[in-house]
Amino acid sequence: MKIAVLGCGTVGSGVVEIIDSKKELMMKSAGENIDVKYILDIRDLSDTPFADRVISDIDIILNDSEIDTVVETMGGVEPAFTFCKKCLEKSKNVVTSNKALVAAKAEELFDAAIKNNAAFMFEAAVCGGIPVIRTLFSSLSANNIVSFAGILNGTTNFILTKMINEKMSFDSALKIAQEKGYAEKDPTADVEGLDAGRKTCILASIAYGHHIFPEEIHTEGIRSITLEDAAYAASKGYKIKLLGKADKLKNGKIGAIVCPFFVNDNSMIAGVNGVYNAVSITGDSVGDVLLYGQGAGKEATASAVVGDVMECARLKKNEKHYFWDKHEDGIIEDHMLYETALYIRGYSKDAKTALINIREAFGGVTVLERDDAPENEIAFITGKAAEGELRDTLSELKDFASASVIRIL
Repeated sequence: MKIAVLGCGTVGSGVVEIIDSKKELMMKSAGENIDVKYILDIRDLSDTPFADRVISDIDIILNDSEIDTVVETMGGVEPAFTFCKKCLEKSKNVVTSNKALVAAKAEELFDAAIKNNAAFMFEAAVCGGIPVIRTLFSSLSANNIVSFAGILNGTTNFILTKMINEKMSFDSALKIAQEKGYAEKDPTADVEGLDAGRKTCILASIAYGHHIFPEEIHTEGIRSITLEDAAYAASKGYKIKLLGKADKLKNGKIGAIVCPFFVNDNSMIAGVNGVYNAVSITGDSVGDVLLYGQGAGKEATASAVVGDVMECARLKKNEKHYFWDKHEDGIIEDHMLYETALYIRGYSKDAKTALINIREAFGGVTVLERDDAPENEIAFITGKAAEGELRDTLSELKDFASASVIRIL
């Protein structure tokens, strides 16, 4: 099988290296030789080991009948979408690691794949080398997915781990993440939850069968998390994690959100540290399943991409791979209607009186303590109720200024 790779950056070069170095393994597993014939890139790659395969014109790939499968590792929505759609229209399978592309354009790419008897596959788009997509599509296909919650972004998990374990400020932890190459110079997509939001959309689309767009999901990042919050969490046996979470609600709608949560130390996800990812899935038959591993990085992500390429080699073209139904308006519930408990930290000139008012307003709360807290600081956990109701109660409190509000998983 001849393939082409679009984009020869970190992941693309990793794909080429794996395929070039593991010919015998792939022959045994996939049943045929897999060769990279073309590498599409506009940069000068003359000093690389695969310079003789580099081209800059997508039409060469489109018009070559030998190319069976195209791997897209360019990133971004355009020109990746245009190139992938044209490849599918030429009946060439497409494998991508591009979560932005899948989250925004999967509907159209599925259509093109089905109409032209091709496959569109994207295992590496979520959690890198962790096989969460194939698990949902195949291994758990006999289950109704009750819920899932996952650490889907290694950069934010690294930052929070530094804050919790080493009492390091957000800014200091971010700087180290950038120095190690875990965070970009502009870390917005990671620290504001946008990356985790795209991945949550993809997983929720698989789990619940309809395309979900990132703008439908309430998304928060970790910029506002402080060492004070981490200390209060630890005082009650919690850690703070940025999670992408979705549930099938009793009214038939989907509850989906991306935000920091207080996670109980006893849960498996609480123990996932550093740049590692984990997804906890609950099925109505299988119960709880945890998938854990490296969610990013050249080798791990390239491994997942090559796994999809080998799957394309194994299966006949008329055996459809991944698919979900089109978007349905109103399928996502307003997050303010979700039931939750809230951790709230704030300040009052008269803390004793404020605490009396807080207990009365919320109908009882759990008050938290930490070392060296100022006398005017109050931190507490509410009972469980619709988030909108809890927020309304908070807004009506007098002589109390909230500084942090974090949901309890």
